[in-house]
Amino acid sequence: MNKILITVAAVALIATPQIASAATTVTFEGQSNAIYNAPITRDGFTVGNTEGDEQHFHEIDSTQFGLANNGTGVLLNDRDTSIFLKQVGGGIFTLSSFDIAASFNNSPGVTFQALGFLNNVQVGMVSGALGQFTTFAGFGSSVDYVTFNGLGGSGGFQLDNIVLNDTVAAVPEPATWALMLLGFGFVGGALRSAKRRTKVAVAYA
Repeated sequence: MNKILITVAAVALIATPQIASAATTVTFEGQSNAIYNAPITRDGFTVGNTEGDEQHFHEIDSTQFGLANNGTGVLLNDRDTSIFLKQVGGGIFTLSSFDIAASFNNSPGVTFQALGFLNNVQVGMVSGALGQFTTFAGFGSSVDYVTFNGLGGSGGFQLDNIVLNDTVAAVPEPATWALMLLGFGFVGGALRSAKRRTKVAVAYA
């Protein structure tokens, strides 16, 4: 019986999906100056102005404008609004880092607020300078929704390279499936054998 229990435990361990962390970097490339009045999807995440705000933001090539230059396309929020980010279809993730720069009328040293919502947990608050990109990292809270707010000015800011870690369940490989089937077959055979031995013992009792 102990052997059967050990086998059951081993099969259960094999059958349990393994948890892994997959990193995604949300970037904004390929648009010289696209203006949106509705959320967009980039790299498996939905991005846009938060509900209740004016729906107006840009995806631009920052090399073509006299703004902070990140060398690539960026998301420009040029109104006094917030930008939200959430996984397409929902899901829990961790905000690892992001690049952000103040634009237009924001005063130097403007504070950017990155809020993550999972039971209203605040991810953190960071400070950035006018006219240059700064990378902020080290956020550890698991969230299902993040908003970026520009505080202390017009609200205008640029976002880029938003790195997110998504916890996913790994799919078993074919070899693992084969081991699982063999293991369950062995368990079934062992249980039948144990039942037969029990019947024989009872018959001779």
